[in-house]
This record gives sequence, structure tokens and C-alpha cells, in this order.
Amino acid sequence: MAFIGNKEKNFQKYILKHFGISLPKGVKLFYHHGVRAGNPDIIKSDIKGEKGYAACDAGFNPTNSFIQNFGHLADKNFVEVDAAKAREFALGRGLGKQHLGQKAKWVVVRYGGFTVGLGYYDPEEKKIKNHISKKRCRNMVNTMG
Repeated sequence: MAFIGNKEKNFQKYILKHFGISLPKGVKLFYHHGVRAGNPDIIKSDIKGEKGYAACDAGFNPTNSFIQNFGHLADKNFVEVDAAKAREFALGRGLGKQHLGQKAKWVVVRYGGFTVGLGYYDPEEKKIKNHISKKRCRNMVNTMG
């Protein structure tokens, strides 16, 4: 396990440049079966299953679990949606009729300041394609105000 090697540093630079995300104090990027974010001491534990938040996939794209945990820190490339659109997105559906420029890009979808998930903006279709895995899709039952 390497701490803040090339992949970790490159991912850290990417999330800062693309999303404006600086990880909170105490949260580190480390490599353990892929780049992960969390406390590196969990590798020494006897935890079965997910060992921290996956930070990026094999293609170096942020994972939805990473964005759902740290997307609230984004100050760039995020979209604030209303309750109806947030519910649709949380269920795994995309968002149409978006005008986010001419470049394709990853975006954080938020409602009321809370992160719903990760989307990919397609400028040709003017849609945000949903990238929440089926196992992480949820029906939003709590509402704000």
C-alpha cells in the first residue's frame, strides 16, 4: 500500500481542479485495490467488504460513493436541482434539458445543499446521464421544509 503516490496525487489534483474539492483534515487518499479516501489505518483492521470510500474507478473517474460522501464540498461543476428532479436522479434516472456549456463533464447533483449523486453532462443531448449504480439508487422519502 502506497500513501499519496502518483495515482493518489493525480486524483487529488483532479478533484481540486474539476470540482474544487479539498478533502477534510484527517481524510487521506491511499491505494488499496484502487485509490480510496478515508483513514489509512482501516487497512490494518479486520473489516470485511468496502475498506473506505472508493475515490476513482479504473478510468480515473470519481466513483459515486466518493461523490456521495464528499460532493457537498464541491464549489465547481455542481448542479442544484429541485425536489422532483432530485427524486428522479436518486432513483437512477438522468436529467434532461440542462445547459451547462459545450464540454462534456462530470457534475455533482445536489438538492438543498445535499449530494444526490454523480452525473455526466452530455452537451450534444443537453442531458445529465445518471452514474449512480443500481445498488446505490434510493427512493427519497424525507423532504426538507
